[in-house]
Amino acid sequence: MSYVYTVARLRGMENRFLDASFFLRLIDSVTLDDALKALGETVYSRWLGGLDTDFDRIIDEELWHVFDELRQFVPDRELLDLYRMPHDFNNVKVVLKSLLRVRDGGERRYDLLSRLGSVNTEEIVAAIETEEYGLLPWGLNDVIPRCHAVWEQTKNVRNVEVLLDGQLFASMHAVAEKLGMPSVVEWVKHRVDAENIRNAVRLSRLGLDGGASLPFFHGGGTIRPDNVAKLLGEAPESWGKTLSYSDIGATLDALQDRTDVQTALSELSKALDEYLIRVLEKAKYTMDAPENVILYLLRKDMEARNLRIALVCVANGLNREFVRRLLSHVR
Repeated sequence: MSYVYTVARLRGMENRFLDASFFLRLIDSVTLDDALKALGETVYSRWLGGLDTDFDRIIDEELWHVFDELRQFVPDRELLDLYRMPHDFNNVKVVLKSLLRVRDGGERRYDLLSRLGSVNTEEIVAAIETEEYGLLPWGLNDVIPRCHAVWEQTKNVRNVEVLLDGQLFASMHAVAEKLGMPSVVEWVKHRVDAENIRNAVRLSRLGLDGGASLPFFHGGGTIRPDNVAKLLGEAPESWGKTLSYSDIGATLDALQDRTDVQTALSELSKALDEYLIRVLEKAKYTMDAPENVILYLLRKDMEARNLRIALVCVANGLNREFVRRLLSHVR
């Protein structure tokens, strides 16, 4: 199936990306109102209205609009579903956690549901609340009952999340393989690696050793889970050297020579985001490569992340220079 027209459309849409000069101007805004006025001069203006300062809603509206626009001309709907799948699984987590909260006497909390997934949030809520799991895609009909069983056995929501994450990556692999796009399959593998590294950092802070942490790492990446688990027996600043044989090894340089743990974690998150973009960037030189769809969406997500960082900074009067260092892939 030809992607020449699709890639040409995406090239035209790239002109909408916010550039480095805009972000510098945004960060230097004195007040949040000033920042939103600046945002009103961009494609995000269509989502601004009245005295609304809910910039998270504004950013999500733009992202949803992009998904909807791409649906009109991307030949393979499954390619968009693949990218949106993590939002579906996050929505399942939100609903399951809410139901578990109700069992303990709490209240339902569905305010964190995202409309950016490929499955309508109301359908997810209805299917899980009525236990009609067969109505859900991506093998959720099998994994959700297992989540309930794990919760009953361990009362640990992290174990439930690990089950869902494992199913997410398995489903992403299955869809990517079905599409028959080798570069997209590679991107999924590297995405698994990036998530495993993020988990390693979190677990390292909790003091877990390699043996105890192994169940929290997922297969399907380019690095075996047991090799990721071994990192927990080493100082984080040496992880890059340990994984120097892998493509992701150099990305871990963000952990070197950092005494401020929070800064190190923030810079690693930024480095991993940029790494996943580099995995696909060679596609931009091919005018019929489907991978350009994923690359465009990654860049749009990066823009959204940068906007949230910048607007939170302005709203809370945070250090501007620190925030500049957190921005990713700004051109």
